[in-house]
Amino acid sequence: MERSNPKNRASVVEVAGQTFRLSPWYGRSGAVLLGVPPYLWMKERIWIDRARTAAAGKGYSGFLIQATSANQRETLESYGFRRVDELFVLFRSMALPPLEVSRQPRDLRFRRAREVDVAPVIAVDNRCFDAFWMMNTGALAEATMATPRSRFRVLTAGDEERVIGYAIFGLGAGEGYLQRIAVDPEWRGKGLATLMIADGLRWAKRWRARRVGVNTQQSNMAALQLYLKLGFVLEPEGIAIYSWEDG
Repeated sequence: MERSNPKNRASVVEVAGQTFRLSPWYGRSGAVLLGVPPYLWMKERIWIDRARTAAAGKGYSGFLIQATSANQRETLESYGFRRVDELFVLFRSMALPPLEVSRQPRDLRFRRAREVDVAPVIAVDNRCFDAFWMMNTGALAEATMATPRSRFRVLTAGDEERVIGYAIFGLGAGEGYLQRIAVDPEWRGKGLATLMIADGLRWAKRWRARRVGVNTQQSNMAALQLYLKLGFVLEPEGIAIYSWEDG
């Protein structure tokens, strides 16, 4: 049984009485993130195999899964999955004082994203991330729908409103999430990421979030240093991304 979603967006499938979420993966054509609860696959590999079979039936050929502990990593490696990336996990308490930011330049505008912004947002994103993490339309839709409430805003420059950055924040179960943020490389070093993060934190506070979390690649030291500077605290364990490639 499946609750249908628009093409290129996440779908929910039911297999052997269990419900799994299949989320299209960023810039990798044909790859999907298997949302199988660890309490299932830590006991029996068959649950991952069932999810892979369901995903293959929907046309996917690459299969990814996350691990958040040493035991989970060891289990996935014993199953034949290969680690392909590592993420830092950080949180910022909403009990901290609001961020102090410089006044927004007059020629810049920070506003709600529109349908017409999708293509330029993806273009900016793809200039900021490597191929494995590049946003596509499916991943963008997933980022805005992954939580019960979300805030998707773009930063534009000039009268022509050229998109030079964007931020997606989510909110669920009393916690906020910085789902995605990017600033065009030409505009970096001007405090624009801080401006967008401060806006998202204010929004999360209005909705009474206890804290706001963010993930970033362990190879992205510039992003890590920015988050630490803004009051985010590094969690002891991060997230590992594992891959299984058919064929």
